[in-house]
Amino acid sequence: MTPLALALVCVFLQVALTFWAIVRVGMLRVAAVNTQAVTLEQIALSSAAYPPRVIAQQNNMQNQFETPVLLYSVVALAAALDAANWGLAAGAAVFVALRFVHRYIHVGRNDVVLRLKVYVAGLAGLSVSWLSLGVALFGG
Repeated sequence: MTPLALALVCVFLQVALTFWAIVRVGMLRVAAVNTQAVTLEQIALSSAAYPPRVIAQQNNMQNQFETPVLLYSVVALAAALDAANWGLAAGAAVFVALRFVHRYIHVGRNDVVLRLKVYVAGLAGLSVSWLSLGVALFGG
C-alpha cells in the first residue's frame, strides 16, 4: 500500500464515522419524539430540549465537521501535488484512529479529561501529517 492509498483509506474511514454520527443522531432524535421525551414544538427552533444522550450525540456529530476538515485538506493537497509520504499517512492514521476513540468517549461515559487527552493526541497526529507535507513540498 502506498502512503497516498493509506491516507485515502483514512479519509474514507473518517467519512464513514461522520455518516454514522449523522445516522445515529437521526435515530435518537426520532426515538425521542416517538417516546414523547420531547415534542415537536419544543424542538422546532432549537435542539436544546432533547435529552442529554441525544445532545451528546449531536455535539459529537458537529465535532465531526470541525478538525476532520484539516485531514481532508492535507490529503487532498498531497494527492493533487503528488507529495504524499509515510509521515503524512501515519499522522492521518493516528488522527482517524483517535477520532473513533474520541467518539466512543464522547457519546459514552464522556470523561472530559480523557476525551481532551485523546483529542490533543489526535491533533498531534494531524500536525504530523501537515508537517510531513510541508517537508515534502518545501524541505528539499
